Amino acid sequence: MNVEPQDHPRDAWPAFGLGIFAGVIAGLTLLSFAGLQVFGILALIVAIAIRPRPFGAAGAIIAVGVTWLVLFAGAAARCKPESCTSLDVTPWIAASIAILAFGVGLLGVGIRRARVRAA
Repeated sequence: MNVEPQDHPRDAWPAFGLGIFAGVIAGLTLLSFAGLQVFGILALIVAIAIRPRPFGAAGAIIAVGVTWLVLFAGAAARCKPESCTSLDVTPWIAASIAILAFGVGLLGVGIRRARVRAA
C-alpha cells in the first residue's frame, strides 16, 4: 500500500513566505559579482523543495522578479540621459516582469491545486 503524505492547506502560505525570503536572497546574490551566486542558487533550490511544492517556488520566483525590477527600475530612474554612461536596463526590466509573471502564474497553479485537493 503506497500512502503519500498529505500537505495541509495551511502550510501553503508559510511555504510562500519562506519562498519570498529565499527569493530576495537569490535576487540580490545572483546579481553580485563577489562570488555570492552560489548562495542565490542554494536559496532557490531550498525554496523549490519546500512543501507544498508550488508555493515555495512561486514565492521565490515572485521575489526574484520584484527584487530585480526594483533594482533595475531604480537604476534607470536615477540615470539622467545627458550624464548616464551605464548600459540600457530595459531588457533587464522586461526580464524581471516576465519572471514576476511566471511566479504569479505558478502561484495561481498552486492555489488551484490546493482548492481541488480541499474539495
